[in-house]
Amino acid sequence: MLSLLLAAALVATPADGQDPQKLVAVLRSDAPPAEKAITCKRLAVWGNKEAVPALAPLLADEKLASWARIALENIPDPACDAALREAAGKLQGRLLIGVINSIGVRRDAVAIPTLTSKLKDADPDVAAAAAVALGKIGSPAAAAALTPLLTTAPDRVRSAVAQGCILCAERFLADGKSSEAVKLYDAVRAANISPQKTLEAIRGAILARGPEGLPLLVEQLKSPDKALFGMGLRVAREIPGSAVTRALVAEMEHSDPDRQACLLLTLLDRRDAEALPSALRLAKSGQRNVRLIAIGVLDQLGNAAAVPVLQAAAVEEDVDISQAARSALIRLPGAEADAAAVAMLKQPQEDARRVAIELIGARQIKSALPALLQVAEDANANVARASLKVIGDIAGITEIPALLALLTKNRDTASIENALVAICARQTDRAACADKLLPSLSQAHGQAKLALLRVLRATGGPKALAAIRAAANEADPEVKETALRVLCDWPTPEALADLARLVQTATDRKWKILALRGQLRLIPQQDTGPAQKLASLKELTPMIERIEEKRLLLAALGEIPTADSLALVTTYLRDNSLKQEAAIAAVAVAEKIVGKHPAEVAEAMALVDTKDKKLAQKAKQLQAQAKKK
Repeated sequence: MLSLLLAAALVATPADGQDPQKLVAVLRSDAPPAEKAITCKRLAVWGNKEAVPALAPLLADEKLASWARIALENIPDPACDAALREAAGKLQGRLLIGVINSIGVRRDAVAIPTLTSKLKDADPDVAAAAAVALGKIGSPAAAAALTPLLTTAPDRVRSAVAQGCILCAERFLADGKSSEAVKLYDAVRAANISPQKTLEAIRGAILARGPEGLPLLVEQLKSPDKALFGMGLRVAREIPGSAVTRALVAEMEHSDPDRQACLLLTLLDRRDAEALPSALRLAKSGQRNVRLIAIGVLDQLGNAAAVPVLQAAAVEEDVDISQAARSALIRLPGAEADAAAVAMLKQPQEDARRVAIELIGARQIKSALPALLQVAEDANANVARASLKVIGDIAGITEIPALLALLTKNRDTASIENALVAICARQTDRAACADKLLPSLSQAHGQAKLALLRVLRATGGPKALAAIRAAANEADPEVKETALRVLCDWPTPEALADLARLVQTATDRKWKILALRGQLRLIPQQDTGPAQKLASLKELTPMIERIEEKRLLLAALGEIPTADSLALVTTYLRDNSLKQEAAIAAVAVAEKIVGKHPAEVAEAMALVDTKDKKLAQKAKQLQAQAKKK
């Protein structure tokens, strides 16, 4: 209930919410607790010394004590400290613990005697709060009050005393008093306290010693206790310098595989190149899991020295090992890794050559293209096919003649065709690609010629289209059929006139359908107005019989943002076999024209009937939007 009242108070913020005097007046009034609570929060920002007398009595209020302490912790005036010290001498239980916590937040050194007296309080929670508060103050006097209790405090309080000592030590270390910090950390780790606090103290003792903390770090790395070993690894990540790296490497030499793996991961996090020799050795001959991690180290930190080890691992039968090594080789910097990948192409083993091809593709080693073109004629079909795939991925126009030469003598025309298509599709000057291809078309025969016809679709352009038209009139039935298929699948509207003629003149229904589908696909791409596009589509509707072409028509209409297009789409909304496609097209058009044609949109959206919840919701939104116009 209080939280609801606070929310209401926040909404109803008064204009004078920054005036300390008026805020104090609220605290002294009969205002409800919620209003006083939010006033305390405002005083944490706007309060001053004058607010303290009004806040101090609230420290004894069960409902408002925590709110008052928020203000007293933040008002920058020693009067707050005095009020908290006075309250600490009067309160008990939870209210006293809260006040002690606030004294700790303010780091009030004057309160050390008060807090020291509370260390022996009969309530262990009060004593524990006092110990932590002294730690937050972090002065020599606070540390002196805490240290003896590491051995004499009751078990329920001793952990808090240890925490207070650790906080003091951290403060000493931050202030440059490393020797005092070391003494305090050592006292804590020697005490009979919880394992967690011992670990915290050991960590601090290592860090506070600086370079002289290395023996203590090594002690933890050698410990059979997993918690101490893990803590040592964490601290090793915090300390810079080659001495720590050497210590980790030395420990790795005689550790079991599980610990070797942990040490390797620590070395990886340290990003220290001095770890490379050990990583190389373990990547080559370590236990399997250790090898995987060592290869990961080489992946991140490796140099040219890692190439032979990774090269050998990349062709191993163990899939995880080989994949990790390949990934490392892909990312390894330097020309040495490129040269190693190219050199692998000459190895007799199929796996080695295929790995080499994969690396060349992933590393985009274009200087390897001449070698790849030679491998494309490899007697091993798998190797040749892989090579052609990478050639398609990284080659450019200059490699087209070499691929055309391969096309005339290689049985794997499909792979060469795919490579040529990939190259041409990637170029900005596709006409230049066509110029490279067209001279070979007149000399090609059989499957090579059919492949070139299909490649010309990727280049597009008037020269390529003219060549396809000519091929469509050849006597060879395979050439004719391939050319007609390319024509029906031509990527640009320049082929529309050819497709229109084909629809009218073809005697084979198959070509009529393919040409019609091509027109439906290309008409929306025309560089004409929406009205002209719609007129062209309407001319085709009498010829559309199959549901497949009707779906293409609806898709095309969905790209034409006019009221007439929406009206035509609407006629299909009642057709159960097409109402989903019609709904998609109707919504697509409606989104674009709802501002200019709200009545038509409202009427069309009312007819949308779809199981697609998102589409149905969009139709309802458009209908509502249209009705508001």
